[in-house]
Formats: sequence, structure tokens, C-alpha cells
Amino acid sequence: MAGSIEVTYDAAQERWQISSPLFTLIIGLTEGRRLAVLSWRNALTGTEWVKVPVPMFGFGTTINGTPITSLSPQNDSGSFVFTDAQQHRQGNLTELQFRLKHQQLNVTATVWLKAFDGSSALESGFVLRNEGSEPVEVSGLDPLNLTLHPNLQVRLLTLTGGRYDDKFPPSSFALTEQTLQDGASVRIFCGDEGRSSAKDIPWFALGLASDTGEILEGIVGGLEWSGRWRGLIQKRGNAVTVQMGAIEVVHRLSPNSEIHSPSAFLSLFTGDWDDAGWQLHQWQEKFLCPIAPQNFPWVQFNSWFGWTTNIDEAILKREVDIAADLGCEVFVVDAGWYEGCGTGDFGHGLGNWVEHKGKFPSGLKALSDYVHSKGMKFGLWVEPERIDLETEIAKQHPDWLAKRDGRIIGGGRYAHLCFGNPQVVEWFKERLAKVISDYGVDWLKWDYNIAYGLGCNDPTHGHQDGDGTYAHTQGVYAVKAFLREKFPHLVLEGCASGGNRIDFGILRHVHTYWLSDFTHRAVNVRFHLTGAWFAMPPRYLNTWVVHEGTTVADFRSRMGGAFGISPRLAEWDEETKVRAKKCIAEYKKLRPFVLKRRFLLTPQAKSLQDWTVWQFHDPETDSGAVLAFREQSPDERLTVRLKGLNPDSRYQLHNADTGETQTLTGTHLLRDGLTLTIPEQGSSTLCWIQRSG
Repeated sequence: MAGSIEVTYDAAQERWQISSPLFTLIIGLTEGRRLAVLSWRNALTGTEWVKVPVPMFGFGTTINGTPITSLSPQNDSGSFVFTDAQQHRQGNLTELQFRLKHQQLNVTATVWLKAFDGSSALESGFVLRNEGSEPVEVSGLDPLNLTLHPNLQVRLLTLTGGRYDDKFPPSSFALTEQTLQDGASVRIFCGDEGRSSAKDIPWFALGLASDTGEILEGIVGGLEWSGRWRGLIQKRGNAVTVQMGAIEVVHRLSPNSEIHSPSAFLSLFTGDWDDAGWQLHQWQEKFLCPIAPQNFPWVQFNSWFGWTTNIDEAILKREVDIAADLGCEVFVVDAGWYEGCGTGDFGHGLGNWVEHKGKFPSGLKALSDYVHSKGMKFGLWVEPERIDLETEIAKQHPDWLAKRDGRIIGGGRYAHLCFGNPQVVEWFKERLAKVISDYGVDWLKWDYNIAYGLGCNDPTHGHQDGDGTYAHTQGVYAVKAFLREKFPHLVLEGCASGGNRIDFGILRHVHTYWLSDFTHRAVNVRFHLTGAWFAMPPRYLNTWVVHEGTTVADFRSRMGGAFGISPRLAEWDEETKVRAKKCIAEYKKLRPFVLKRRFLLTPQAKSLQDWTVWQFHDPETDSGAVLAFREQSPDERLTVRLKGLNPDSRYQLHNADTGETQTLTGTHLLRDGLTLTIPEQGSSTLCWIQRSG
């Protein structure tokens, strides 16, 4: 196929060349038969990113206190030397496995590298196996170990995580761009509480900048891990290094046992930061993310912000009727549906996971059937990793509770369950499967409102005292993988007090992600969407309209990704319902373009006086839309240059608000721009773009 991966092996020089129309990567052996990356070249630009042999992308750890990569210098502790390699081809995926053996410890490392047809992305990681007779201690697992030799100024882009933040500009999903000067050292990590994106997203982008500061090309990468992690980006002389990996993993590797690192990805991109995001999303959607169902992301109604735990059968049936009429496609019952949860703290009853008979006298399945009869899917909220200590399951299984130095991880009447315990994993596979089957669930929202800290170190759970976070993360993955296999129709939504566990490990298991619990103010939501888009495909950026604002601009501010509503529909007046129905129809028309290319025509807003302008573009049909917002800017007009259009074509532009239509050339729109007018502060405008010749 076009753009397919080719691997050639030079036996005389013992070198492997992985190539496609997008890149060429050469891997070979250095003195002492140590494995190295010898060359990594962008085939579209000719840029050579590696000038001298550097360690393999996917291998970095510490064994018995000694830091090790594939190019660690030979010393009294010994080093890893190459023994053999294998190549596998399956569909549009090519995998190379390089087997290394430690000179003294009888430990082998299988370093694997995956390449993908039609993409410049690479995925890497390693497996350590103890083939000796004595245990060894492994500390830390770094599947991203990158050394580059750029020939131009290097700009670094990083992204904060999804914490709750009501100020503007928020600290959540904030982009930071900086020039890497000699001696620079930038640290990113999960945050002290332990959830993977409480502080930063495990993602970075490096761009080569022209003399004018324009980004020309670069590399984007990330860690596929939902536990504790850290990253370090440094510049020393002409070398830039990036290390990312799982931390708080201290594992005694016994004889004939092995441990797997998380995966990491790297991808060359050509163009600017918008191009970096688009090229990454194409790989993610094809190779990393679960396949999305038809017309996804569905327009959601979620009960939480309107009703919290004050839900019952009668209230929700009234909401179902209105949601269906407005055009919602899935109706999600959030926290409060389970036995033990009254109308107060939604944590009461966590662990029961059976319907509350008082709230649902006809049964939750009856409500599910009613939702389905209205043409919508049925969704349900769960929080498996937290448990109410007052529940019978907690009293029956105190050995299931995560503990640190003998103390239960949690607070008050709530505790963290240890998914490093195989009994917990098996119980939740069975229990959640029963919930899905018994209640006719199409959409399962998995929340995570408790911090793990340094993790469980109770070795009676089946994991070791130093690898609790590693084992817990693998257990969470196992349950989600089981549910997806058992229920292929099921949509999984991720959540962790908003966006505190949004990462590329979770991306493998969920279809969308709730971005932030601070979804009340439209300008903050637009900020979140603008930043998070660079790392995550649009369908993962889930935001809702809540009771604080229901203007057209409020609705449109949630249209940059997955879209939903979460008010008390029964309390909306008819005018609001009519407006909501019109906006939901507008989103469904916009949705196919949102899932294609997005161009950021204005930078991420730094103040309330800044405009925000998004362009959505379908390269196949050469059509799309421009969506613009004026918050408190004194200017009612702004001219923006569009992107992605054909300069030789003509385009019809239709203003959805005024009904005005004009035709302009691609050259004009690209060079001179499009003038947008928003007469009132706090408002928006939407312009449809269609090629007319």
C-alpha cells in the first residue's frame, strides 16, 4: 500500500533500516555490540535528527541501583549487548524486537519498536526477564529515551493537566511554549497526588523554528501510562534529550519472571503546531484509540450538574422526554443511582453497584428501556476504584483496601481499592458486566475521585511492596479491556474529578473523556478545548452546557469536541428549549468537520479581551466552518487568515447568524483573510465554508 513500511537488513554492517515515504530510521550496533539509533531522518524535509549513535528510543531503567540504557558505558557493572532480532508484520503494523543480554546479571531485555503504514509514528517499549538464579531489583521503567541533534532553534510545547480552576486564564490545559536554551532543563510530571494528569499531560512537542519564529517541523511524543510518571527535557550543547517513564516502580525480578514497561510514542511532523496535532490525531484514531461508533461523539444528556444525587424515576423520565425532543443521542444517569446513596454525598453507597429501589421502584432497567424507546442510548456512572467503608463489601473484604505503611489510602469513610489485587480485578469484571447486562447500559462513565499518592505497599495483595501503582494501573486496564471485549457495543467514558487521569494509556480503553469539572464558564471551556486538542483527538474533549449559561455562544463554546448538556431541563422555558434544539442540530452539522482538521486562527487566550477563533476543515471535501468568540474585546471585528484551502478554488461563505452569503477566492481567504463581525461582547459567530468552484 502507499506509504507502507519497509525494513531492510544489512548483514555485513548489522544494520536495520526502517523506511517509508515519511521517514527513514537506521538502527545498528556500536563498539561492544551495543544497540543504537544511528539515523532518524524526515523524508519530506531531509532533516537529520540524529548525528551520532544514541540509545534506543524505548529502553531506560535502573537495575540493582545502576542506571541503564542500550548504550550504557561498559563498566564493572556490565552492560547490555545485542544477541538477536526478530521482525513481525501484521496488517499495517510492522514490529521489530531486539534482544539484549546483560553481561553479568543473566537479565535479558527485549526492546520493541512498532512502525505504522501511512504514518511517521513509532511506538516503543521493553520487557525485562530474569534468566538467572538470583533476584534483581528493577527501579523505574522509561520507554521514552530520546536524544536529538537539531540544527535550528528548538521550541518546546507542553500542556498542563485538567485540574479544577475557576480563574482566567485557567491553569488547566494551558499550553506553555518556550525556546530551549543551552543548559535548559524542563520537568513535567503527574503531580504529587498520583493521578496521571493532575499536574501535566504526559506529552510534549519539539519544533524547529525559523529566524522569524515560525515552526517548520518537529517531533511530538508521549507516554502511554495512567499511573505515576515523570518526564525531563534538557538541552546540553547541540543535544536535546527527553526521558519519560513510570516512577514509583521498584520491583524485585525473581528468576524466570519478567516485567513489561509502559509504551511510549514518537512522531515526526512537518509544518506548524496545528499540523503536529492533526498528524498525531490521525495515528491515534487509526492505531491507538478504540473504534468510535457511528455518528460519534453522541450528543449527551447527563444528570449530574442539574440534579446531582436528587434523582428518581419520575424526575428522570421527565428529563428523558425533553432530552429526546431536543435531539440528544444518549441519556446518562450520573452518580446517585445505587443503593446507599440518598440525596446527599454521592460517595455514600460506593461499592454496592445495585439500583436504589427507593429511587427506582420500577427498576433501573425500566428507565433504560424507556430511554431506548425514545431513540436514545442509555448511560450509567460508576466509580470502581473508591469504596464507602460503610458498605457490606468493604466490611467483608478489608483485604481489598489499598494501604500505605499499614494505613488505608483514602479519607473519612472512603477508601481506595487496590486493583493490584487479582481478587478485586475479577470481582469488578463480574460486577460491572452484571451492571451493564442487567440495566441495558450502552455508555459507562468510569470516574476516579480519589488520589492514590505513592500507592499501595501491602504485599499480601499479590503485588510487591514497591510496585503498587504499577500493579493497580495494570489492573484497571485489565477490567476495561475485559468490558470492551465482552461488550463490543459499549462506549466507555473516562473521568477523574474532571481531567485528572487523561493520558494515552487510558486512550486505549475509552472512547471519550470528561475534560474538567469546571465547565460552568464558556470562556474557560474554550481555553480547555484549545489546549487539550493538541494532545488528544477531538472526540476525547467532552464538555457540557450547564445551568450557568444557555446563550448560543454558551452552546457553541462546547462544540470543539464531544458535546453535551447537563441542566434541569424541566426548568427550562420554551425559548431556551427552542434555542437548545437549534444549537444541537447545529452541532450535528458541525460534528463531521470537528473530527477532521482544526486550525487555531488565534492563540490560546491569555485574557478576557482576546478573541478565540477555530477553523474546522475537511480536506477531502475542501469544506468546513469558522467558529469565533468575542468575550470582552472592545473590537467587534477581527480579520483572520484561513488555512488549508486551495488558493485556486472559490468558496461560498454562509453566516449562520445573519444569513448573509458571499463568495471569495482561496487566495483571498489565505492571504487577505476573512473579516468576522460580532456586535456584542460575550457572543459568537459561525460561518459555513463550501467550495463552489
